[in-house]
Formats: sequence, C-alpha cells, structure tokens
Amino acid sequence: MLLVSSVISASMAIIAFSGKGGTGKTTLAALSVKYFAEKDEVTLAFDMDPDAHLSKLLGLPLTKTIGHVVDHIHKEKKLELEPQKPVDVSDVEYFYSRVMSNVLIEGDKTDLLTLGKPSSDIDCYCPVFYWAEHAVTKILKSYKMPYMHIVVDCDPGTEIFPRKILDRIADDRGIDYVFTVLDGSRMSLDTAQDIVNEINKKHSNFGKVYGICNRVDDSKTQQLIKEVAKTKYGLEIIGFIPTDQEIVRRSLVNQSMMDITDSSAYEAMREALKSLHI
Repeated sequence: MLLVSSVISASMAIIAFSGKGGTGKTTLAALSVKYFAEKDEVTLAFDMDPDAHLSKLLGLPLTKTIGHVVDHIHKEKKLELEPQKPVDVSDVEYFYSRVMSNVLIEGDKTDLLTLGKPSSDIDCYCPVFYWAEHAVTKILKSYKMPYMHIVVDCDPGTEIFPRKILDRIADDRGIDYVFTVLDGSRMSLDTAQDIVNEINKKHSNFGKVYGICNRVDDSKTQQLIKEVAKTKYGLEIIGFIPTDQEIVRRSLVNQSMMDITDSSAYEAMREALKSLHI
C-alpha cells in the first residue's frame, strides 16, 4: 500500500463511471487513473463491474476478487472446505483479512479492489455487495484515506445505485462526480436517465452527473447528441472521447493503458477532467 499524507486534499475527487454496458466505462475509468498517476497522485480504484476487466487496463495482476472470497467462506461454512477462521475472530474480521491478503492489489500509483462474480450456487449478487461494503469501510478507515482520488467502475445499468456500497465509498464527503458514459444511442441516454433517477431518489450526497460520449467522432452527430441530451434528458455532456486505434489494439491484447502515449482518447479524457478543475 502506497501511503501519502493522511490529510485529505481539497482537490481530492471521488468519481464513479456508470452507464449502459459496452459504452466504454472501464476504458475511461482506466484513462482517468492514468491522468492522476501522471500528476503523481495516488488513486484507489474500485472495479464494481462483475466482468472485472479494469485490472487488465491498469496492468495489475488480478488473481482473486471479493466474489472469490465470499465463495471460499461460504464453502467453509458448508464444510466443503476445511474451516480456517480462528474461533476468536469475527466473520467480518476474517473476511477483511482475506480481502487484504488476496484481493487488494497494490500498484505504483494505484491500488485496486475488484468485486467479481458470485458463484453459481450462491446465484445472487447480494452477498458479494454486502461483504464488499464491509471491505470498503474497513479499508478506508484502516488506512485513514491515504488516497488523493477514488475512481469507481460501476456495473452496467443501475444495479449498484440502490445498494449501499457507493455510500460507503462516499462516506461523509459524497461522490463528487458521476460520469454516465454514452455511445450516441438513445438506449445509452435512457440508461443515463435511469441512473439520474436512482441518484435523485436515494443519494443526496452525490454531486454533479455528467454525460461523457465515447467513440462518436462526427461533429454534426456530436452536436445532435448534446442537444438531445440537454433538451430531452437534462444531461450536460462534459466531453467526447474519440475512437482511438491504439486503445482498440491494447484492449485486444490485454495491454495496460497506463503507459499509452500519443492517444487522442486519453487527451480528450484529460481535458474533460481538467475542465472540472480536478
């Protein structure tokens, strides 16, 4: 774990990337982490997408997820595996110790915690999200917030918003920005509207929600998207991220985005973040 000052900087940002599946949330989350790393600012990244691809784009060696730990403890309790929990240790402390030793990945300027999928015999995300809330709370309290920034790659759609895990990440200061990623389709705008509705219902500690459009390069289409997003959905577009063949290539070969150079997508993501004075 990379420790920096425990005093939270006024410029600290907590950002959640949300949206319809396939819009490029994970890629934009990774490019944001790269932006903070280039500023020499330490980030805690949460991969809350069950597909768990963020580690690949950050160049971090994922071996276990919270889902794996939940499965393991579940099997211990069913005596399918030999129990390893000491009798004088609570379930929460035992779970946390396994997360710290097996799931939390410590990088150079980035630490990563990955949700992952539940097992087929559990057949529900609820236990994984429930235990993830404990892990998030414990990690942030134990390390006294040594991170300058937190970046969350949400699962597709609105599943994460009725749950408490974003509240645990936000703690007392709230989520600063929710970026809902669009691909130019009305479906992605409809999902963005659903996300805004979920936030308005239950999350008063969330800051500004922006749309950020990915892989739409035609200027006339971009203008139309901005107009439709604003007039029909009340959503401000903070930026357009162009199609970038180097991003495509790296995604195909599971190569990290952290050392990418001459990237039009990264430059656009950086400008979007700078426009918010992050």
